[in-house]
Amino acid sequence: MTKNYKIKKVSSVIKDIINQEQLIDGINNIKVINSWKKIVGKNIISYTTNMKFINGNLYIKLKSAPLRNELNFNKQNLLNEINEDLKEKIVKKIFFN
Repeated sequence: MTKNYKIKKVSSVIKDIINQEQLIDGINNIKVINSWKKIVGKNIISYTTNMKFINGNLYIKLKSAPLRNELNFNKQNLLNEINEDLKEKIVKKIFFN
């Protein structure tokens, strides 16, 4: 009995693995959080206690209420900058807590 194996390029196999739903979500989470850190810088990151990216929404928990208010005023600009940095529109909304 012989089996027919289909030969695939390694790059194709890696692409198939990455395109699995759980991996895409995890990779996007890392990309979005890294982009946020790059855009806002160390000063704002020092006031950040938690960051999550779930279903297109970026949740940022901050220690400072005045900073939260200031970032809320610039929410759309931050959203645009993150999506430009990622070169695709992954983030739909930002929420500050």
